[in-house]
Amino acid sequence: MGSCKTCCQNIPTRYIIMAMIFFTTFINYTTRTNMSVSLPAMVLSGTTSQVAECETDEVKSSTNTTTKSKSEEVTGTKYEWNQAVQGLILGAYFYGYLMCSLPGGLVAEWVGPYLTIILATALSGVLNSLGVWLTSLHWGALFGTRFFIGACGAFIYPALQCVVGRWAPPQERSKFLACLMGNNLGTCWTWMVGGIVTQYYKWPWGFHVMSFQIVIFCIVFGLLMFDSPEQHPWITDEELKYIKESQEGTVSRTKSIPPYKAIFKSFAFWTLCVLHFGNLWGLYVQITAVPKFMKEYIGFDIKNSGILSSLPHLVRVFMGLGFGFLGDYLKRQFRRILIIKSFIVLSHIIPGILLGIIGLAKCNTTVVVTLLTLSMSINGATVVTNLAIPTDLSPNFAGTIFGIISFIGGTTGFIVPSVTGALITKFGNNSIAWRTVFALGGIMYCSCGLFFILFGTADIQPWNEKRRTEEES
Repeated sequence: MGSCKTCCQNIPTRYIIMAMIFFTTFINYTTRTNMSVSLPAMVLSGTTSQVAECETDEVKSSTNTTTKSKSEEVTGTKYEWNQAVQGLILGAYFYGYLMCSLPGGLVAEWVGPYLTIILATALSGVLNSLGVWLTSLHWGALFGTRFFIGACGAFIYPALQCVVGRWAPPQERSKFLACLMGNNLGTCWTWMVGGIVTQYYKWPWGFHVMSFQIVIFCIVFGLLMFDSPEQHPWITDEELKYIKESQEGTVSRTKSIPPYKAIFKSFAFWTLCVLHFGNLWGLYVQITAVPKFMKEYIGFDIKNSGILSSLPHLVRVFMGLGFGFLGDYLKRQFRRILIIKSFIVLSHIIPGILLGIIGLAKCNTTVVVTLLTLSMSINGATVVTNLAIPTDLSPNFAGTIFGIISFIGGTTGFIVPSVTGALITKFGNNSIAWRTVFALGGIMYCSCGLFFILFGTADIQPWNEKRRTEEES
């Protein structure tokens, strides 16, 4: 422990906190995305395959004559789950996530982000492995474990907003929030490691490996993370003074009921909510609609192409980190709101334009992947915009604010697939339907961004002050 303390004293303590934020989101996304890797190995493959619009007549002909799939890989016990059941299992996480998004911020602010994160993460690890043994009973048991893993995950991001509010000097907030990009690396890691483990050691170990990672994370997190600079035993007096003076008394450690009435009456809050809603709409189009478009219309399954499927997420990690450092630098030179609104061009407007023209690429896989990669990576600028604004508006209640906007914005996870399905049902699986899907996604991205540019603010709000206080914990 002494050597660990000495090592940490040679590194600014807030940088260690940044690393903990990065790995928290990394771990969170390993259990969020591992189901999409494991599920194909858990179910019996179909005997026929859908013919994509862009496939040639020769390919269509040969596909239609196929009556048997390739022999099943020996990846563990197989289940006869139809598409409806598989959809429920994949969506279970997000049902749980949406349900607990609202109380996530309040819990983190009262219990503290440290306990919230470590307990939620540890429980998700237990449930992750427990689901392996419960699956043999009924698919509903697996649904239940995924539902509660999603409920645990809903507490993580509001808690991290509390961490940023308590630890980040205002001039360094974008760098702190850039560490949220660990989720993209977690996605890529899960696709790679989960796929390899499942292939060689059967699908149950695809779950257990993720749970083992959580054990390691909880140990490291438990040693290095603390709720606030004042509580950290290894922080230097100079760094503690720097953080407290830079926050200028805007952050309080006293407990208080969030001012929900003032928040919901705040126009500044609703402009942020609109901005976040548009961002999540665009992201869900990129994450759910684009792979479906490529598989069912173009005839190319990007999820089965490791490099291509990982490329947008990997580039987004580095772009997000870069935007974080650039945003903090520019905020020291110019007005904060001017930089935020300028970065909305990067986080919303340009990604919206790129997303909107994907439908014009028709059957060109290279163009689609290029547009997707550019759109998702440039959207990493959200670390300066909608991810940063909750802490700008209210450092004390950033967790509560983020929980609310996550709940409202999270509904797009159900709206986007529903709208996509409705358009395909109406027009058929053709260019008209898909152009409409991508055009609508681009419009939502751009219009919500423009709305904030015209009416939004990042000024600290009067309701940030904690009026009802209790004894400090």
